[in-house]
Amino acid sequence: MDTEVVMTLMGSHPDNDHRFGGERELVASVSTGRAPSRLCFIVEDRYRNDTMPGTVIDVLTGWGHEIDVLHPHTRLASLSRLDPIDGDRYDGYVLKTVSCGPGLSILEAAGAAGGVTVNDYRSIRLARDKAVAASLARAAGLPFPKTYFAARRELVGQLSPDRYPLVVKPNNGSSCEHIYRIDTAAQLENLDVDEDCFLLVQPYLPNPGYDLKLYNTGEGVYAIVRRSPLHPGAAVVEQQIPVRPQWRDLALRVGRIFGLDIYGLDIVETSQGWMVLDINDFPSFGQVPHAAEQIARTILRTTRRATAVTRVSTAAHRRILQRTA
Repeated sequence: MDTEVVMTLMGSHPDNDHRFGGERELVASVSTGRAPSRLCFIVEDRYRNDTMPGTVIDVLTGWGHEIDVLHPHTRLASLSRLDPIDGDRYDGYVLKTVSCGPGLSILEAAGAAGGVTVNDYRSIRLARDKAVAASLARAAGLPFPKTYFAARRELVGQLSPDRYPLVVKPNNGSSCEHIYRIDTAAQLENLDVDEDCFLLVQPYLPNPGYDLKLYNTGEGVYAIVRRSPLHPGAAVVEQQIPVRPQWRDLALRVGRIFGLDIYGLDIVETSQGWMVLDINDFPSFGQVPHAAEQIARTILRTTRRATAVTRVSTAAHRRILQRTA
């Protein structure tokens, strides 16, 4: 994106509604007189030294809360201790893992035993399986591309030539990795994806060469310009820009549909309007001001709210529970 495009986006719309003061104000806002919370963060090796969730853990610890960190690749997890009554009695579990990592199984085990999870473990599964996310998004009326599922890469060749160009990406992908544009079926052989990887296939939507990351910390929605993985050579100024009302409404709608508390989504401007390309349950929140403090407060608020009532995130979840009761 060149400077002119950035200024057009920034100059035509009001600033974010959410502005934050100094550290003292942020800390004081969570001083409610309640007993400290006891939380377990499930963090896989890939994120062990990352800013997120490390800064959130630091904030919560600084506020006097007790935080344990479970690294699934290096520590044996006792599933019996996940029981919220007879186990370790955590007030909540927070997950930061790769899409198909072992951490999600542990979080789901905690949730199945009645533990509180952030995000809700059922909602995480809806977002992590990209085929499920695409189906739910379109069924709910979100602006989302038509999507095909391929169990093997050669199956993509069954699409007729007039469907090209296409975007091909892993069904369990994350961090905008291994996303490719192909113009002919012959390019399938050169894709850098695992042979046993399930793929999602979507029509390529002409766009300005950049994506927008919309992040919801639970306290506000933020927009960050990011270079598109399909246009790695584009001149893009990656930065925070003011949130347009339509972006905020779209982000909040995604959260309601998927039942997420903290999340992000990738959107792109097309000839058909703004389209949702991806939904992430715990993104990096890069360039979001005071992201760690905001997310920490959301975690505390969510776990305290959920301990009082059984929280089911979506109408789909409620129907499932009703059928199995």
